[in-house]
Amino acid sequence: MKQYKVRLFGKGILGEHLIPFDKEPTADQVNEAVALLINEGIMKLERDVGFYSRNSWTLTYEEVKE
Repeated sequence: MKQYKVRLFGKGILGEHLIPFDKEPTADQVNEAVALLINEGIMKLERDVGFYSRNSWTLTYEEVKE
């Protein structure tokens, strides 16, 4: 099982979480996993007044090597 670090930022928020996947996930699988984690209250979102866009979200993910 591979671990992926996901990062959601924009619109004044920032959230990061590690998500396990059996194989390389598609963008849709990552989006669905992040939505589920946010809805269940597992992925915590923080206020972020950084330089990120206030009009859109950005979701990135990368495999974490152990």
